[in-house]
Parts: sequence; structure tokens; C-alpha cells
Amino acid sequence: MRRIRWRRTGSTPIRYRQAGRSVRAEVLARRAAVRCLPECAAAVEAGLGEGARVHRLPGREITLVEVAGGPAAAALWGRLEELDARGCLRFATPLVRDSASGLHQILTDEITVRFQPGAATAAGLERLGREFGLSPVRPNEFLERQWLLRLERAFGLATLEAAEAVDGLPEVEFAAPNWLTEAER
Repeated sequence: MRRIRWRRTGSTPIRYRQAGRSVRAEVLARRAAVRCLPECAAAVEAGLGEGARVHRLPGREITLVEVAGGPAAAALWGRLEELDARGCLRFATPLVRDSASGLHQILTDEITVRFQPGAATAAGLERLGREFGLSPVRPNEFLERQWLLRLERAFGLATLEAAEAVDGLPEVEFAAPNWLTEAER
């Protein structure tokens, strides 16, 4: 699986492949999206450090965290790594700005995968679990060969890296992160 390099101190331009095309974006390391286990909520909030601005997304169990750039951003990611190592986080990802639209996107721990027509969906799901740590959340209600999958460990850009790798498999029609995107600019 290809690693996407990004700096934890500021913004980093990146490219990734999705549905066979190259996509440009910018990683905003001073802004993070975090989903923690309910029993760890107080520890996570206390562990974010001084100067961290926190905003909870209603109905999403996601907390957005923003700090000053540079050393404060690097320290934030160090604290998030510690919380992840303690098993407190479901995911912690940097916010991403799509270069084409300018919209901010939240990378979650979910990937939408559509298998090629005729591909064995059960075998494909088993392979994705074994090779990429993806587990089925639910099938698409309108297209049975399309699934929402959850990445076992989603830290940093791991969800984007996994989606890019899965998108290149012959039995997969497409794979894309299940982004949360702002409605308008």
C-alpha cells in the first residue's frame, strides 16, 4: 500500500488516485477530526492540550480540533498518537481541502467499495478484511455489490491510503473514502 507523505506541522499538497483519476488536495495538519470511544471522551478532551479549539459535529460523534500551526500542530498529532495507542480513538484524521472545489473534507474511518459486476462479493469482502483491515458496515440499499466498510485503524491518512489501494484491485469497480464535506463554500 502506498504511503501518502504529509507534514504534521502545517499544510501539505498531496495527490491520490480515486476511480482511476488523480485527485489533488491539501492536508491541513493544524485541524483534526477525531472520533473517540464514549468512555474516553473526557480523557481525549483533556489530552488535546492548551490552546486547542474544539467543535463537536452534532449527531456525528465527531470532534473537530484546531490548533495554531507549526509546533502546536506537531504536538497535537503526538498527543493523538498517544490516545490512539491507549485505544481511546476510533479515528483521528487531518482535515483535507479539495484543490478543485476548495471545500473542506473530513476523512473518516469508512470507505465505500463497489465490486465489479459478477465479482464474488463475499470473497471480496473477506479479502478486504484480511489484507486491509476493512470490515463490512452495511450494503448499499439500492446496489447489492456496493458496501460501506470500516477501517480497523484509521489514523492520519490511513483511510485514504487504503481506499487508493482497494480502488486498484481488479475485482473492485471503485473505492473511495466516505468523506464528510462542507455543503457550500
